[in-house]
Amino acid sequence: MRLENIPKRLYRLVQLVNEWGINDDGFREEKIENANDEQLKELVNQVDEMAILHLNEWLSDEHEIRKSTSEYINYTCFLMAFEYALSVLKSRNNIT
Repeated sequence: MRLENIPKRLYRLVQLVNEWGINDDGFREEKIENANDEQLKELVNQVDEMAILHLNEWLSDEHEIRKSTSEYINYTCFLMAFEYALSVLKSRNNIT
């Protein structure tokens, strides 16, 4: 991953993005579904509201969308993984 293609405020997520930002929807969903609750909690607990705000700002920037670097795509996939992991955790624990 080339850091120059990532906003500095999102550098702290690089390790998580490398692990969970899987480009293939099926493989990403399978990884999440096969992860235990502790692994999913570790993922979702490392992403705070500020990180989500910064992710959404970057990923919705028209200029970045046109460039669509591999880093941009990986972070997009990571955000989908985060949202799905949160949903899976809630489902497993009967939280609405």
